[in-house]
Amino acid sequence: MKVFNKITKIIIFPAYYLIHKNIIFGFIHKFFIKEFYYKTFRFSLNVKKISLSSHSSFFFKTYEYNDRKLVENYINAKNKCIIIGGGLGFIPTLAFHKSKNKILVFEINKLIIQNLRKNLIDNNCKFNLYNNNLVLRNQNKTSEYFLGNSFLSTSQYSKKGKLKKVDNIHINKIKDFKKFNTLIIDGEGIEEYFLKNLNQIKNIQYIIFELHNHMFGSKKINSFFFNLKKNKFTLIDKCFNSYYFKRYG
Repeated sequence: MKVFNKITKIIIFPAYYLIHKNIIFGFIHKFFIKEFYYKTFRFSLNVKKISLSSHSSFFFKTYEYNDRKLVENYINAKNKCIIIGGGLGFIPTLAFHKSKNKILVFEINKLIIQNLRKNLIDNNCKFNLYNNNLVLRNQNKTSEYFLGNSFLSTSQYSKKGKLKKVDNIHINKIKDFKKFNTLIIDGEGIEEYFLKNLNQIKNIQYIIFELHNHMFGSKKINSFFFNLKKNKFTLIDKCFNSYYFKRYG
């Protein structure tokens, strides 16, 4: 499955870099606005290593645009959400307020966890927050990840930055885990782990994930979609490189 077609590359990508990644507007936001506002929500940015290009996305409200559109369009009272990659708390906040159901949030970066917690509290979310790597099988007590030059680049896949360790937590240790039916994944490559192990999370009926296609070859990407189909998931919608799947049967 192709992630981006030619029209997207020709028309959308130039606008992406002129607006979403514009360091001039990023400078204005960083030094004069300082917080990220979206609708009635406000997010503290008390995090080191936020690039000027990221601040531009806060200025134009294009931050997490693709995931945001899918969450806003499809999450409602039927969804009980697990979020992999809490970040600033933006997507978790939207998921909670669209569903009005308590959310589970996992974030492996220790340096941003307090800012994340503050944003969830300030935006009146009901949540359980874990500074752990969620695992579906019994394995080592810890996992390694790379802390890159940006708060956005924390990853077990990129191999760039300082090597850190995070405690794993098995799904059996999460209270009422099987009562949650929706998985939202934005973890810099970690979508591979969950999409390969769908048979371990049969309680999940809905999945929204951002595909970090620059990290994977076409053969591996095709295997992700094959495994989704094998586990009876059907593509409902996509926004650029983010996808919404629903399980039938």
